[in-house]
Amino acid sequence: MKNPQFSYDIVISGRGGQGVLFLSRIIGEAALFQGLMVRTTETHGMAMRGGSVLCFARIGECMAPLFRPGAGRLLMALHDSEVAGGLRFLGPGSRVLVNTREDPKPDLIHVDADGIAASAGNSRSANLALLGAAVTLEDFPLQEHAVESVIKGTGGDRITEINLKIFRSGLIEIGREK
Repeated sequence: MKNPQFSYDIVISGRGGQGVLFLSRIIGEAALFQGLMVRTTETHGMAMRGGSVLCFARIGECMAPLFRPGAGRLLMALHDSEVAGGLRFLGPGSRVLVNTREDPKPDLIHVDADGIAASAGNSRSANLALLGAAVTLEDFPLQEHAVESVIKGTGGDRITEINLKIFRSGLIEIGREK
C-alpha cells in the first residue's frame, strides 16, 4: 500500500456456517504476512447456523476495526441473499463480489464459489474461491503469495491442497490466468 494513511475497508457478509469468520482471519493473517496493519471484527450473527454474519476487515492505517457506512471499498458476499446487508457500508467506486452462479446485476461481480469448491471436493471452502477472485481486483491490497502462505498453515496436507486449488480457481474465475 503506497499511502501510509490509506486503509482498504472490506465488508464480508454471509450466513452462519459459511466461513465468514474464517475468511476474515485469512485476510487478517495475509495482511500481517505482508507487513500491513490490519484490524478485523464481526458485528452480528454466529448464534445460529444460517443466521446473518457480518465481518469487517480494515487493511492499512486505522484505529478501529469498524468503519462508517459509505466508506467501504469491497463487499464479499458469501451468499447472494446477504448482499443487501453490506451495501450500506460501501462508498463510491467500491466493488461487490457475490457467490452466485448467475450474474445478478451488472454492477456486481459474480463468482460461482460454491461450484468451484464443490468441484474441488470441499464445498465448505467456497469462501476461498471468493478470496481468490478478490485478489485479482486491481486495488486489492493482498498478494496471492501471502494468501497462499496463510492457507498452507490452516490444515492437513490433503485439505490444504484442496483449499489452495479452490483459491487458485477463484483467481481464474473472473479472468486472471495463473
